[in-house]
Amino acid sequence: MNPYALLIALSLLATACTSARPERVLPPAASPTESGPAGAVKAEPTSRWDAQRRRGVDFVAMGSEPFWSLELTNQGKMRFRTVAGADSLIVPLPAPNQAADAAVLRYRALTAAGELTVTIAQRPCPNNMSGEVLPYTVTVQARTAAQPATREFAGCGRYLGDYRLHDIWALESIDGQAMDAAQFAKDKPYLELNLTREEALGFAGCNGFGGSLTPERAGLKFGTLRGTMLACPALAFERKFLGALSGNAFTYRLENRRLTLENRANRLVFKKVD
Repeated sequence: MNPYALLIALSLLATACTSARPERVLPPAASPTESGPAGAVKAEPTSRWDAQRRRGVDFVAMGSEPFWSLELTNQGKMRFRTVAGADSLIVPLPAPNQAADAAVLRYRALTAAGELTVTIAQRPCPNNMSGEVLPYTVTVQARTAAQPATREFAGCGRYLGDYRLHDIWALESIDGQAMDAAQFAKDKPYLELNLTREEALGFAGCNGFGGSLTPERAGLKFGTLRGTMLACPALAFERKFLGALSGNAFTYRLENRRLTLENRANRLVFKKVD
C-alpha cells in the first residue's frame, strides 16, 4: 500500500472507531443581562464533526470493508473517497429525488470523471466497529475511468448542520409580533444554538431553558425544551415561545445577521447577538 492510501486508511479508521458521545446532563441556562446573555459563551469546538462543519460539510457518511467516506457540502459538492483511490470522485451536488412512499433521498451525478449515486434512507444505522448508531443508512454506487465497473458501498451517515447557526440569537418577532422590551423584567428572550454539543439553550422571558438540537436536511429539530419554573408577568408569552420551539422541526434562513425559523405553524425571527 502506498503512503497516501495508508494515510487515508488511518484517517477513516480513526473516524469509524470513535465511540459515541455519552449522554449529557443538560447544563442550566445562563441568566441574561441588559447588554446580552451573561455566561452564554459559545463552547470551543470539541466535537469530532466540527472541522467538517467549518469546511461547509452538511452531511457526512462512512463505511468499512473497504473504508470509504462521503461529504455533501453547502458549496454544492459531493466528495467520495476510498482507501484505494480508484473509486474516489468529486462531483457537483445535484438536486435530490425523493421517494414518494419512504424517507429516502437519492442523488445521481454523471460527469466526465465518472458517475456517483448516493442513496440516503432515514433509518438508524449501527456502526459495525464502534457500535455508534447514526440516524441514516447510506449506499453509494461509484464508477470512474480508473474503475469502470460500478461498485457499491454501504455505511452510515448524519447531517452536521450549518456552522453559521452556532451562535446566540435574540428573538425579534414571533408570528409577526415584535418583541417589546417593556414586557420583560430582565431581558428579551434569546436562543443559543450549540451544534458542537447539539443543544439549544436560552431565556424565554421568565425562565432559562434547554434541550436537544438535531440538524436535519436544510433545517433543525428541537427536542423537548425544559427549564426553571419561575412566575413573572411575561409567563404567557414564554409559553407561546417555548410551545413554538419545543419538539418541532423548522427550515431556516440566514440573511443580514438574522435567523428565520419557519414551519407550517410558526415563524420566528432572531438577530445575531454581538
